[in-house]
Amino acid sequence: MSQSTLAKLKCTARPTIPAIEPIQVKREKLIARLNEQRAMAACLLENEVYTAYKEVWITDGITGEKKQVKQPKKIRQWFYQVSDTWFFEIKYGNKSLELQKGKVAIEVGKQENLLTTIDTLIQAVEIGELDVQLKAVTGPRKAKV
Repeated sequence: MSQSTLAKLKCTARPTIPAIEPIQVKREKLIARLNEQRAMAACLLENEVYTAYKEVWITDGITGEKKQVKQPKKIRQWFYQVSDTWFFEIKYGNKSLELQKGKVAIEVGKQENLLTTIDTLIQAVEIGELDVQLKAVTGPRKAKV
């Protein structure tokens, strides 16, 4: 007799999927934003224009068909120049993270130091040095109906 098709498969109970810690989600989001800032700073150093894209679904007005297209998205710089000195602020949402009491800006110095500063910040986020600041950030408030 031949064996049934299902008998050839190894069946098991459903494994429990570990929940992702909220702080890990915030870290990953901040690292993604820092990488965008790094790409923007690299383009600034090379005198190029940086354009980031997002994928959006649009509906064709004539056929009614939905398709996914890339559209440019606006990203604000987290770095700026005052006199001859460059500064960098880490933002989460639209708020600057307070790195020390009353201090939100990092003095970068020369424009060429932007990339190494951003790399250092990415490392700090990866090892959890900004967890206290990230935990203090609350998400968007839902309006009561």
